[in-house]
Amino acid sequence: MIFSKWGNLSGTLVRYLVNDGPAQLINGSYNAYSMLYRGQLSLGLPVSKELIVSQEEIKTRAVQKLALVLYHMFLNAAGLQIARDEIKAVIYDELNKGRLRLTENVILLTEDELTYLALKRFKVPQKHLAGVSEIGRRRRILRDAVRANPVPIYFESEIEEKEQNGRGDYEIVHYRNFTDEGNAIGFRRIVSMEGVTAGDNRPAVLLIPGFANNSNCFNINNRYSLAKDIADNDAWVYLFDARGVGVNAGRFDPLYTVDTMIDYDLSTLTRFVHKRSNGKPSIIVGHSMGGAAAENMVLNWSLAGQLDQLDTLDQDQKGILAQALPTPEAAEQYLKMVRGIISLGSPKFFHKKSHIFFPASLWLNHLSRIFRFRQVPVKEISQIFMEVPVLKQITRFVWQHNIGDLNFLIAPENHRADKHFVERYFKVATESIPLGFGFQCLKAIYNGEGFKRMDGSGLNYSDCLIWFPDNIPLFHFWGTRDNLVPLENLRYRKHYPHKIKRIYHLKSPGDLRKIRITAEPSQLIDFVVEGANHLDLLYGQVADEIVTPLLMQIIKNVWGDWTYDSSSEWPGRKEESLTSRFKTDQFV
Repeated sequence: MIFSKWGNLSGTLVRYLVNDGPAQLINGSYNAYSMLYRGQLSLGLPVSKELIVSQEEIKTRAVQKLALVLYHMFLNAAGLQIARDEIKAVIYDELNKGRLRLTENVILLTEDELTYLALKRFKVPQKHLAGVSEIGRRRRILRDAVRANPVPIYFESEIEEKEQNGRGDYEIVHYRNFTDEGNAIGFRRIVSMEGVTAGDNRPAVLLIPGFANNSNCFNINNRYSLAKDIADNDAWVYLFDARGVGVNAGRFDPLYTVDTMIDYDLSTLTRFVHKRSNGKPSIIVGHSMGGAAAENMVLNWSLAGQLDQLDTLDQDQKGILAQALPTPEAAEQYLKMVRGIISLGSPKFFHKKSHIFFPASLWLNHLSRIFRFRQVPVKEISQIFMEVPVLKQITRFVWQHNIGDLNFLIAPENHRADKHFVERYFKVATESIPLGFGFQCLKAIYNGEGFKRMDGSGLNYSDCLIWFPDNIPLFHFWGTRDNLVPLENLRYRKHYPHKIKRIYHLKSPGDLRKIRITAEPSQLIDFVVEGANHLDLLYGQVADEIVTPLLMQIIKNVWGDWTYDSSSEWPGRKEESLTSRFKTDQFV
């Protein structure tokens, strides 16, 4: 007992010397330095005006673009030369009166809105209206034109065969679609070629990566591929990438935020899968920030029809939020597209003193101003630590020994068979991210109050969990060694409205026998996985033996007996033990 206490004391001392102590010093120096820049544009922490474009500037650019298009439309279709300043004044007036809407950074019109502008505001003769409308469709300023006439959504496919990869036969299809505001967004689908057929009733599963990751985090290689693990169990697997990363590299937008991803990109993928599969819902699986984004998207849809009852925002804030949300009628339909959500290490809040990583990352706020970054250089920084000779050896030592809990990604004992797993992961899956996206996360780290929108509504998602739809089941995985998402996040579970709430503590594969996933849609289940760090919920010994088998069981049970002929209500299903499920040789 004495030796045990001494071991615990020495471990605590080492952690303080290399982690907690430096974290407090870095945090203090950040706060002191920030005092010098208190007068700058603030998003909850000092941010250079030169790096963040205000909402008014975004509106100005959108008005300028639409005014130029309307100028040429009226000139070409009707021979009317209307001054662009006059057109801009009318657009501003319509925006202020709420008859037009700024959608992210563009103004798209409905057919009725274009007709009103042409006939009532600009006095275009009725006989030229058809020509005006035709040019509007061709110039893609009409919402219906953007949705109805995108570039071909299916544009490439790849075939992987067992003879090549040693694992199985897969088809990888690349898709492209357009968001409501007209931005292109690409994503991929992976299926086992013999596991699914067009029009079948097999599950659709959406995989959402976390902060500074692309969708390759779910398909590192044939050994580490959660996407193929799920596809091997006869599901349609869709891989999501945010703008500027993964398959969307090259479409980099420094103003892109988590709000943009939730409101437009992720929503577009969810609706695309539902439409292309003729009404099939999706089970969404998100790692880290990806799980939080999935939940917040669904929470937004739920709030769309209940804004009047939301008492955490004033009327002006509700008005701003209403502009970003779909209509209540549309939101009601969107909610039917989600069968369930599974999150793997997804935060509700951040504790900036829990690990040296957080106060160190806050310094990116000032470094971006000093060096005039247009992105958060996560990939470039990781390459320095993993490729510069001396730093490479130090970094490897941290990953493989975890002195003072400095290793915030893996528990080394879960990766004894592959000591260089983290390097493989970073090389394939890590991305630099847009500045707006990064600052929104830094803001959440800085205030420690939960994840907030940046659109002026000030909505704190973590304060609104009571409004989450209680008929969409939630399954949360937490790692006891995860310093990025500590177990304190469990305190938020009490705010969800679900009827059934359970917590399972999983220490060994044998604990899977005690788990029952019921047929009840109104359930919130938390799984606390002993010995798991942040990436251990995806890969490694704990993932192979506990997390992945349980994940497959959840997908199977949540999907249940869904068919195209079934009603929207969940059909009855028997509870099923994990010991009677998949083939024991299913996973690699």
